[in-house]
Amino acid sequence: MLGIKELKKELESMNTQMISVSTEISKMSEKIIVLAEKMTESMEKMTSELNKTHTTIRDSLKITSDTIQGMSENFSEALREALKTMSEMKFQMDLKDTIIKTLGLDKVLPDFLKK
Repeated sequence: MLGIKELKKELESMNTQMISVSTEISKMSEKIIVLAEKMTESMEKMTSELNKTHTTIRDSLKITSDTIQGMSENFSEALREALKTMSEMKFQMDLKDTIIKTLGLDKVLPDFLKK
């Protein structure tokens, strides 16, 4: 059996070891706190960059959408004008053919003069 002095030495040794463990835990806690702060800063920076990227992409898509809409409107207008012109030309050709046939000139005039 251990005597009181030996037991006291054993308890003092355990106390020293516990103090050492406590010191190590304290150091690790400080490092964890620093790491958590750095992670928080990184997440805030990343969030800021993602917000900027989101804004840039949104603006870019808006510009693209507006450009496509403008091109579509221009194309539609150009197509409408082209169809109108073609319709007028067909009407004029039909009118010429009718006049030539009415006057009886369709068999007298060569084809290239009829157009």
